[in-house]
Amino acid sequence: MARTRAQGRQKTNNQSGTEENPGKSAGQKRARPEVGDDGVDGQEQKIGASLSKKHKSEAPKPVDGSEIQRKAETILKKYGTLTLSDLGLSNPSSSSPENVMALVYNAMLTSARISHGLAFKSVKCLIEAGYQDIETLSKSSWKERTEVLTKGGYTRYREKTATALGELAEFVGTRYDGDINNLLSKANSEPAKVRELVKEIKGIGNVGVDIFCDTAQGIWPCLAPFLDPRSMKTAKQCGLGEGMDDMWEAVGKDPEDMCRLAAALTTVRLEKKGQEFA
Repeated sequence: MARTRAQGRQKTNNQSGTEENPGKSAGQKRARPEVGDDGVDGQEQKIGASLSKKHKSEAPKPVDGSEIQRKAETILKKYGTLTLSDLGLSNPSSSSPENVMALVYNAMLTSARISHGLAFKSVKCLIEAGYQDIETLSKSSWKERTEVLTKGGYTRYREKTATALGELAEFVGTRYDGDINNLLSKANSEPAKVRELVKEIKGIGNVGVDIFCDTAQGIWPCLAPFLDPRSMKTAKQCGLGEGMDDMWEAVGKDPEDMCRLAAALTTVRLEKKGQEFA
């Protein structure tokens, strides 16, 4: 009987030993992975090498200044018309009070949530009515301004905008002595301060300020170089480099050409012409 109990205990111990080392025989048969000097197995080394090679192949190509300049010249030649020229104003390179007022109208109307075509047509109607002249604007009635905006198709915001135009006439007359060029002097030609003061004009927000800086840098050179965020994105899609410095160099650091480039990129974006230059 004692011998039987001893045999039972030995059998139990053998079973327990097997449970404590499950899969031992399978582990002995499994091949040991190759390990490098840094402790990484061979498979991981291969994956790492593959990823490294992939990343190297995706590295951005060096910027070719001559290629950027060539593209900039092509875009300017095809679409680089100054906003003031499109508005039918004579001497669009002049910083006359009338020209600057026209650019304020353009920033005010085209920054609204409305078709760009209708907004620009309405700006033209304001110019045809002579409202770029501060005295003519001051003498106009709310009803007359509303009718001019209606003619341009600016019906959605005509009442509010007609009121804003009346307030603009008073604002420019009292604060800037009838000439909004005096805003530049008040800002000491500092771009950040210019933006701050332009935003004081009712009806012009952040987008409107960007549009104003795009179009005014040709006659207010202190604002150059400037591209609004949407135009900057379009410029990159067209292969004009990765930053403002590339584009500034491409136009020969000329404020008027930078202004024309901003106008051209706006046209490319609105008319979906980017594939021509990609």
